[in-house]
Amino acid sequence: MSCPLCSSLNENIIYQDNFLRVILVDDIPGYIRIITQKHIKEFSELSDEEAINLMLTVKKIEKVLIDELNPEKVNIASLGNMVPHLHIHIIPRFKNDPWWPGAVFCEKKRDFKYPAVNFEKLKQKIKEKLEK
Repeated sequence: MSCPLCSSLNENIIYQDNFLRVILVDDIPGYIRIITQKHIKEFSELSDEEAINLMLTVKKIEKVLIDELNPEKVNIASLGNMVPHLHIHIIPRFKNDPWWPGAVFCEKKRDFKYPAVNFEKLKQKIKEKLEK
C-alpha cells in the first residue's frame, strides 16, 4: 500500500525535523496535523522519548491555537483508520462551527463564517514555540 502521509508533497509545512512534521490543513482555519516522519501505525510503537516529544509538541501547538484564535475548545485526535500512519489532528472548535458539538469528521449541521485568521502569524507563532 502506498501511504499518502509518508510523502510531504503539497503540504503546508510549518515545522519539521527528523522525527515529525507539522502542517496547516486547509479544511478548517487553524487545523494542524502532526505527522511522524517514519511510517509507524500505532502510538505504542514510539520510544518513550519520541512519545514525550510528540505529546509536548501537541501541547505547545494547542497553547498557540488557544492564545491566537480563542476557540471554545481544541479537539485532539489520532484516528488512523483510513490512513494507518501515526498522525495527530489538532482542531480549534467554535460553538457555531459547522459540526458543533459533534466531531469535524461528521456531517455538517450548519454554515459558519470562521473568524479571520492571519495564517502567516499563526504559522510563525507555532514555529517559534516548537523551536524553543
